[in-house]
Amino acid sequence: MVLFVIMYSGPVLALEKDEKSPVHASDSSGISMVPDGFILRKIQKGETLSKICNADSSCRAIVIKVNRFDNRHFPVGKKVLVPVDIPKAKNYVPVPKTLADSRGEREVRIFLNLQYFGAYENGELLFWGPVSSGKKAKRTPPGKFFVNYKERTKHSLKYDNAPMPYSINYHDGFFMHQQSLPGYPASHGCVRLLPDDAKKLFFWSRLRDPVTLVP
Repeated sequence: MVLFVIMYSGPVLALEKDEKSPVHASDSSGISMVPDGFILRKIQKGETLSKICNADSSCRAIVIKVNRFDNRHFPVGKKVLVPVDIPKAKNYVPVPKTLADSRGEREVRIFLNLQYFGAYENGELLFWGPVSSGKKAKRTPPGKFFVNYKERTKHSLKYDNAPMPYSINYHDGFFMHQQSLPGYPASHGCVRLLPDDAKKLFFWSRLRDPVTLVP
């Protein structure tokens, strides 16, 4: 199990172990927890993200980022974290803020079990975001790698010429790149990113920067 830090101090709402949610942390017993500043809310048929957030753009951005889905995969019928206190919700960090085992000046660390990435400078978290890694039949391999090359407008050579904007190759045929996020592992092995995160990582990272994938 990967140890990680979530900074919150308020009460949490516990769910039953068999209650499936697309998100968030769990304690050692496997019971999911709701971070301070959020509620866990089931999305009803006919609801939209804008309606849930009362057209608040900050709320919409937080919901997408924390729950790890894009606008195409609004999870009707599922439970998601929804911010009720925006300042507190913005402080939610689902990945370690500091790496005790940092591998260099800049490092991308992908937490496969959490489905988030963190971008670190000298072991300190700079920014983070959601990912969608390989599905069960095409699992993304963990390990220690490096940025081999980057390609702004790459297309897949294997999967029907599918677009892979802001591609960062880190191991053989595995890339980090912009693609759809449904809230769970769904790729053919690559690490999918939201558009803004893919662009930000693309221009921030440099060749030979460490890329670490934690199981």
